[in-house]
Amino acid sequence: IIDATPGGSPPFTIRWYRVESEPEEVQEIVDSSDYKVYPNGSLAIPDIDADNEGTYRVVLSNGDGSTSVDIEVTVLDIALVIEKQLPEEIIIAPEEDLNLELIVSTATTTLENDITMSLQYSSNEIKKDLTKYLEFNLLEFTAENQYSKDNARIWEVNLRVPYQHSQASGNLTLVVRDSHSSDSTTTHLIIAKEANDEAPFFDPVPSSVKSFHGDDLFIQTSVKGSTPLIVRWFKLNPYSSEFIEIVDDDKFTIHSNGSLSILDTMEEDEGSYRVEVANNAGSAKVDIEIEVIQRIDLVIVKPLPRQTHVYHGKDLDLEVTVYAAITSEDDLTLSLGHSLKGSYKDITDSLTYTISEEDDNDDRTDDGSTWLIKSIVSYPFTDDLGHLTSYSEYW
Repeated sequence: IIDATPGGSPPFTIRWYRVESEPEEVQEIVDSSDYKVYPNGSLAIPDIDADNEGTYRVVLSNGDGSTSVDIEVTVLDIALVIEKQLPEEIIIAPEEDLNLELIVSTATTTLENDITMSLQYSSNEIKKDLTKYLEFNLLEFTAENQYSKDNARIWEVNLRVPYQHSQASGNLTLVVRDSHSSDSTTTHLIIAKEANDEAPFFDPVPSSVKSFHGDDLFIQTSVKGSTPLIVRWFKLNPYSSEFIEIVDDDKFTIHSNGSLSILDTMEEDEGSYRVEVANNAGSAKVDIEIEVIQRIDLVIVKPLPRQTHVYHGKDLDLEVTVYAAITSEDDLTLSLGHSLKGSYKDITDSLTYTISEEDDNDDRTDDGSTWLIKSIVSYPFTDDLGHLTSYSEYW
């Protein structure tokens, strides 16, 4: 855009011309897909290229006279280049800010608006965008130097990432862009290890879990090792096969000890998750699966027999099979009652039992599974004839 805001009175007219020197020819510019003349007199040339180079003339006239100005337009077609790349390897001490320096040549005209930067961290399958933590300032070289180029501007770029966001060894890729080109440079970041540093580990190690639809889920773990410890949680994107980092929001909370909370679990929360902890001495990671299941009514598919016998003074063995949707064996509870001639007694305290998941041969298609419950009723409550009533329930 060539700014040509006029002034003067009485009312005036504004005309733009393209001036060709050999042979000399003056051609008036009108609004088209190639040019736009704004009411204030400015001229816009969309998507400018080398064909637009040359002399432009703006003429302002009214009844009292006229005036004109010739303007030379030069199109700079120079790709942005990182002249001084980042070193292959950078070693910093624990809790030391990451400082980077590079030299960039570009034909940009307004640095603050035309140049952007992004910084990406990667380690194994972990990726993290550090751009929002990136601080930088620029100093233009005005004197001749080893990087000088015709029609290019040379900039020294100093960058900083606070240590809280750069305390894990891995690869850093910096991308510098202007309005029409970009260049990148990569370095390997190493956090210096202290002699007494302890590598990080999980205690307890998080494990795969099931959650009922709509329940809040808490995945317990605790990270140990030398501080500072950096904990990150990720969820696998099933379409790209990449682990996407989880950030604290209304849905997810990453606790200081490394545990993860997920509120109001839904089907879309199912999948593969990864937790990674890193410090100066190394890193550790664990992959788990989260399954979200629907609640269904418990059904006793193999009840107690109508009649059973037990020798006097012996314990009574009972088996029952139930179909239920549970997240763990702890979700099932049993109670046992004894009745005879109108009297009833709760003898749950005499009951011990084990629960094991059966191979599901049932043709049901929901989230339930079949569980075998083996129970023992302790003597002396097996000493009397009567009716035993067992109740199975889950929460």
